[in-house]
Amino acid sequence: MKITFLGAGVFGTALAKIAEENGHEVRFYDPYKYPEISLSDATNGSDLNIFTAPSSAAKDILPKLDKETPLICASKGFLSLKPFSDFKNFSAFGGAGFADEITAKTDEDSTEANTTTFTTSSETAENVFSTETTHIEYTKDTLGVMLCGALKNLYALGAGLYGETGAEKASMPYLESAISEMQEILKVNGADPETLRLSCGAADLVLSCSEKGRNFRFGRELKDTLKDNQTPESTTIESLSIIKSLADYPEFIIPESATLLKDIIKTVEDYHVTQ
Repeated sequence: MKITFLGAGVFGTALAKIAEENGHEVRFYDPYKYPEISLSDATNGSDLNIFTAPSSAAKDILPKLDKETPLICASKGFLSLKPFSDFKNFSAFGGAGFADEITAKTDEDSTEANTTTFTTSSETAENVFSTETTHIEYTKDTLGVMLCGALKNLYALGAGLYGETGAEKASMPYLESAISEMQEILKVNGADPETLRLSCGAADLVLSCSEKGRNFRFGRELKDTLKDNQTPESTTIESLSIIKSLADYPEFIIPESATLLKDIIKTVEDYHVTQ
């Protein structure tokens, strides 16, 4: 199978390595890393496109793609399916795992203890990504996988913002509140709250609310800068892109009970933290 990864960041590169080792032909489109390769050249003859770029790149990439070619979104920054509504065969991909750990596992002997579980609504994902050290769990809840990916980034930022400086991960009460809110958000937006039980849900949230989580670390940095009445330096953080793009998702509902999420969004907006 010819597979084009739309984005060559650390996560996209890690997934591409798995696909390549499973015998698939891998290509990348990334104007920053591979400026000599155009989008049309990268996707020409592709059997499957996998979106692994930041969500902010969607407006430039998605309208130019062939809507008949199957598309999997593995980017964790979308609050609805609306950006992908024109695609005939669209699915989502998520799960709990850092890129460096996923890449390392492809080079190690398989053990039950170091298996990474991915969640997907794509029926072809098992053929592409299943290995001795990766397990694929299937769900029909495409929207739920997408929402879990985006929301865990927002709550991970909040974990760093509201947690103790230097903490390795968020406290249990914070995680419990975040999971409770995520359940309600999935429900009111038409997704299945049970999707939180999958790897793309609570497991990914807990992992992201740790020292290795980029959004968690940024939240902690934001907390420190606010103490000094400063504005954090601009950086590419998915949670910031999500907050900045909220106006693009009028269909996305934040229930009144999601007070923690509202506070996170308000804090970022009040201090004009944009990219």
